[in-house]
Amino acid sequence: MLEKNPKRRFIILGLTFFGCLLILFFGTRLFHAYQKFNGHGPHGFAPKLETDVEQVRGWMTIPFISRMYGVPEPILYKALGIPEEGNHKKSLEDLDGEYFPEAAGTALQIVKATLLAHPAPPTPPNAPDAPLP
Repeated sequence: MLEKNPKRRFIILGLTFFGCLLILFFGTRLFHAYQKFNGHGPHGFAPKLETDVEQVRGWMTIPFISRMYGVPEPILYKALGIPEEGNHKKSLEDLDGEYFPEAAGTALQIVKATLLAHPAPPTPPNAPDAPLP
């Protein structure tokens, strides 16, 4: 039933060998990626919170700073004395120009002082990873 066509047999063997190489290549990549996450997917991995307030820059938004430092957004908005509504996408520089036009850098200084006054609670070393908000 099998034809004795050496050309066809060579093509089939070549494609089979190529398929096995692809499986081996992508299988090793999957294995290394799995080891990198230590068996956990990217959603189960908790970011390390920042502690140095000098890293805060004017281009940052309140939601970004909140996630980065582990301080709830309402605390930051309350310290600035501004409403949350409509200000989520505005940078500290934008908020400065809108709410503190007479004193440049006021929003940045208030946010830094608030972050120092409300440090994020420390995470115990053996605590399970928390999902990202």
